[in-house]
Amino acid sequence: MLSNTVRYVADQIGFEVIANWRLPNLSYTRRLQGLFKHFGITSVIDVGANAGGFRDQLRNELGFPGPIYSFEPDPTLGAALAQRAALDPKWTVFPMALGASTGTMTFNIMKNSVYNSFLPPTAMQPGVFGHGNVVIRTVDVEMRTLAEMASAFPDLKHTYFKVDTQGFDLEVLKGGPDVLCQVPALQTEVSLKPQYLGGPTMKESLAAFTELGFAIADLFLVSTDNDHRALEFDCIMVRDLPDTASSG
Repeated sequence: MLSNTVRYVADQIGFEVIANWRLPNLSYTRRLQGLFKHFGITSVIDVGANAGGFRDQLRNELGFPGPIYSFEPDPTLGAALAQRAALDPKWTVFPMALGASTGTMTFNIMKNSVYNSFLPPTAMQPGVFGHGNVVIRTVDVEMRTLAEMASAFPDLKHTYFKVDTQGFDLEVLKGGPDVLCQVPALQTEVSLKPQYLGGPTMKESLAAFTELGFAIADLFLVSTDNDHRALEFDCIMVRDLPDTASSG
């Protein structure tokens, strides 16, 4: 009752009441809301789901009600996601990786699971990575290609594609470029200074997706070094269509 009253009063004087927990991701959330509305997004593919943080953002912050297809190769995290998905009928979890080919591949489990990767970390890690981006064990995981899994996604033309695989995003791309060419918008993590051996630079990542016909829509800072220099961004890209404002 009180919160409704506060919102009503704020609205009358031209303000908006926003819960504190929404503030850190507010700009990003509103950007996605606008893109989802513009492109009529009805489903999301989440490659590199980790503990399900992106799914939680979609449900809790965007209010997205549609199907979410999450891929996570870490056996422990994949099992935990499957248990959670049992309570969300529109959330499908695939306990596997996506890559350039089908088979099995050794996966690095890091001290902090958000840094899990098929690639080994570089020798010199910035402070933000140094304590967590350390291999504690390896595990062989199943890998499929995006092309093989395409039949699981009923409406790619209205699907948002998010990929965050800690330096492995371009390998995911290689496994299904024709699939990605059907989605109207996507999100990939790009690195000014790769934190994994063999990981692509920001320039290389953008070139690969640009070649498929995507253009940058926005960049959101993910991490910095100890001197506040940018290291990584979440890069949102959209289909690079003719400028309708200047055509015809």
